[in-house]
Amino acid sequence: MKKNIYLICCLLIGIPFNGFSQREYYDDDEDFKFITISLAGSGFFAGKHVANYYNGRMENVNKLSYAWRNIDFVNAVKEKLKVDDFEVYQDNLPAQMRYKPAAAVSFRAAINLSPYTSVFLNVNQVTLIAADIFTIDVGRIPGTSEPILHQGKIWGKESRTMLDVGFQWTDDLEAQNWQTFYELAFNITNTKVRENNIEIEGLQHSIMDQGTHLPGQGFSTIALPERAFGVGITGSFGWRYVVNSYASLDFGATAYLQDINLTGYKKFHLNFNIFARLNLLMY
Repeated sequence: MKKNIYLICCLLIGIPFNGFSQREYYDDDEDFKFITISLAGSGFFAGKHVANYYNGRMENVNKLSYAWRNIDFVNAVKEKLKVDDFEVYQDNLPAQMRYKPAAAVSFRAAINLSPYTSVFLNVNQVTLIAADIFTIDVGRIPGTSEPILHQGKIWGKESRTMLDVGFQWTDDLEAQNWQTFYELAFNITNTKVRENNIEIEGLQHSIMDQGTHLPGQGFSTIALPERAFGVGITGSFGWRYVVNSYASLDFGATAYLQDINLTGYKKFHLNFNIFARLNLLMY
């Protein structure tokens, strides 16, 4: 299945080159506009690979053990669970965290080289949440070796600012006012980790490094969220409805092959975006 997805992505990214063979241009030069400004809303579907950055395991930058430095929090959890002690093992932590689908917004500026070709700069902003559960071992069922388990929540939040610089090609369809478009772009993504928290019986705590906990005074430092810059390539395909010589509407999908570049998660993986875009042609 994964190989098929990669194949589809590669084909999608390669499709734009078909757009080099344009057929007809507008006869009326006054209809041609040099600059296009666009606003878009979209649904973003992030690949699950980077989501495990937030699962609290020891190999990650943020670790569940950082929460246990707060003795006041540990004692409050014990009181909530009504136990003398508890344990969270590595196997109790999620291994396949996933991002929730998210809404994204984007701004785009393009220079039209002809009625059918353009170069563009697109800025896409999205906030992503990866969430799962983990289990807390509070003892054994009397007379057995079966553990008594309670569930806790674990999640991470990040913001991604994606900058795409690329080319677009369009082709006319037989249906009046309709075109297809293809895009190929280079991508730079700035990712900032906003939070990485756990919740046990209504008690929340960060699992980011805040230094030493001083009872009654709090932590000695403020957690510094990680920020990473990654690169990738994108390919888009969609349909355009030309309202008039000043406006058009795009409906399409984008495949991102990206290395988000957070510590420990530095491989290229797929992300997808389904969008609707309003284009305003001017000058």
